[in-house]
Amino acid sequence: MTDYFSYNPGTDVIPSGAFRISPSQLSKFFDSTSQWYREHLLGEAPAFTGSTASELGNCVHAAAHMYFDTKSVDKQAILSYINSITNPDVDKSILRAQIKPMIETLINQFLKLNVGTHAEYFAHTLISPGVYAAGSIDMYDERKATIYDFKTTGSLDTARIPTSFPRAYWFQQMTYAYILRQQGLPVDYLKLVYITRDNTGRISEKTGKPLKDYPSECHIVTELVTQDSLDLIKGVLKLIAASVTTWQSNPELRYLLAQDYRLFSPSKPKLFT
Repeated sequence: MTDYFSYNPGTDVIPSGAFRISPSQLSKFFDSTSQWYREHLLGEAPAFTGSTASELGNCVHAAAHMYFDTKSVDKQAILSYINSITNPDVDKSILRAQIKPMIETLINQFLKLNVGTHAEYFAHTLISPGVYAAGSIDMYDERKATIYDFKTTGSLDTARIPTSFPRAYWFQQMTYAYILRQQGLPVDYLKLVYITRDNTGRISEKTGKPLKDYPSECHIVTELVTQDSLDLIKGVLKLIAASVTTWQSNPELRYLLAQDYRLFSPSKPKLFT
């Protein structure tokens, strides 16, 4: 039976002991360098452990995968998953209220109109000896040479929906484009599929009057895959792979790589022979 709620780490594909560069974490290598090294090379617990928004995203992703496989959604399985969440930071009442309208929006406004060839496709490619770039693509259509990524958002109006790829998503999805190209698969377009929350039936706490309704909607943002973009991503992946190799072979340089002086370790004195 397919587990629609667990992330596929690719342990059956990536060789044991190899380092995996996660596309979703690529921008953090530059934006939160110390944290990236501590989590991925020192094995420290991630600072982020989940939220209402991230769990809502998990539920919608699961529904999309279910629909791809069976043309239906097991809403009881999704409710059971919600009930199993123990994270106190997650408001399960919001999840229960949002999954029906948001899933219906995703199906009616997108999935019925766009049939992919792959769902939750684990893509990987070797970057350097012992270092891979790998992760799961939400949906890929080989016929249209397009990668789709589902994003949930709480925006109340379309003016707050991004009109271009946010930095982190650009790094993530362009990495997937690079990986698929390395596998000989066509990729010309990246599409972010935003599903907004259903903000209807709300009452103002100040006036007691009904607030304007914003039903759940689906919005798509498109990015063209260019050779310049792929070359940039290739360089970034090569840089990260070289940094990981240097980290492993030169422990005395770790504080420099991670930009974190707390990792400084004095070099052992060299003895004359």
